[in-house]
Parts: sequence; C-alpha cells; structure tokens
Amino acid sequence: MLFHISATHSYDTCTAHNPDKRAVQTAAFAAAAEHGVKIHFEVVNRLEHNIFLLVEADSMESIDAMFDPILEFGHFEITPVIKR
Repeated sequence: MLFHISATHSYDTCTAHNPDKRAVQTAAFAAAAEHGVKIHFEVVNRLEHNIFLLVEADSMESIDAMFDPILEFGHFEITPVIKR
C-alpha cells in the first residue's frame, strides 16, 4: 500500500540545527527497509517546518515501527493513497 505522510513540527522540535535530533531522524529514515517501509520520496519546506513523504508498506504497523523513535518530534498525518 502507498501512504502519503505529512509531518509538521515547531521551531522548538526542528532537527535542522539540532545535531542530536537530526541523527535520530536520519537513523529512523535509514532503517525504513528494516521495518518493511520503502520511501519513494521525501521533500521538505524548511520555512514552514513541513516534511512530505510517499512511502510504501504492507501495514500501518510497519510505518508505526519506523516512526517510533521520532514521534515526539512533531505531528504526523498518514493517509493511504492509490496511484491512478
């Protein structure tokens, strides 16, 4: 299944200038395949503190496992989508 993920965060939780948080986020995204998640694309709008992803996974549980280390970094909206 395909999922569109919109992640928003505040200036306080932004990883852009926090090397420790950035390392945790980078590791979470790098471990996607270990959780059965394929990231098709990731784009950001740094000025609005938004991240947009299109991922493929067999289950929501896989996505939950991938995002577990970074849940406190912001708000995640995960929407199942289809390619038409």
